[in-house]
Amino acid sequence: MKIGIITGIVIAVLTIVVCLVPLKWVSYRVTVDYEDTETYYEDEPYQDTETYIEEVLLDFKANGYISPETREEHHYIVIGGFVIEDEIVEIDIEVAKVDVMNLDNVAGNFTVTFTGFEPMFGDISLMTTLHLDPGEQETAECPADSIDTWDYEVTPGTKEVEQEKTVTKYRQVEKQRTVTKQRLEIYYKKVTLLDYLLHY
Repeated sequence: MKIGIITGIVIAVLTIVVCLVPLKWVSYRVTVDYEDTETYYEDEPYQDTETYIEEVLLDFKANGYISPETREEHHYIVIGGFVIEDEIVEIDIEVAKVDVMNLDNVAGNFTVTFTGFEPMFGDISLMTTLHLDPGEQETAECPADSIDTWDYEVTPGTKEVEQEKTVTKYRQVEKQRTVTKQRLEIYYKKVTLLDYLLHY
């Protein structure tokens, strides 16, 4: 009888120990949040100055006017192979003139084109190119028997000039930001023998 009681008590104690008393260490994993610093790159605009070469027209001044002039012509009359009259005579003409002065700091060509009248020497006299040094002035001329209405145009040469302009460029800049990440951490706890046997 005593043995039965003792055996019952031992079984009851063992049952309590196995079921309720945590005796065994086990590990388990937990996902936890943490903050970390992350490096990234971003395109950042900035202003820069660039140089470039531009073709610009030479600076000049021009003045156009009509000048009445005379010119000598050789007149002669031949009849039957004999020269009856042979003389040099002066005739009145009008000359369109354009004074062109180079106001620039480099030499260049300046083309003067006349329009609006019939030139004395044909189309060849309607266009004249003057090569002028800095500060130099010359006159383009176009004679005609008579000039009623007329006009002219001066086409200057060009020169290369270094210019500057402001442009927007981009560069990569290193920056940092705080981000939330996750990681697995291992923890330990005590479990009962029954829980260990059933779940681990």
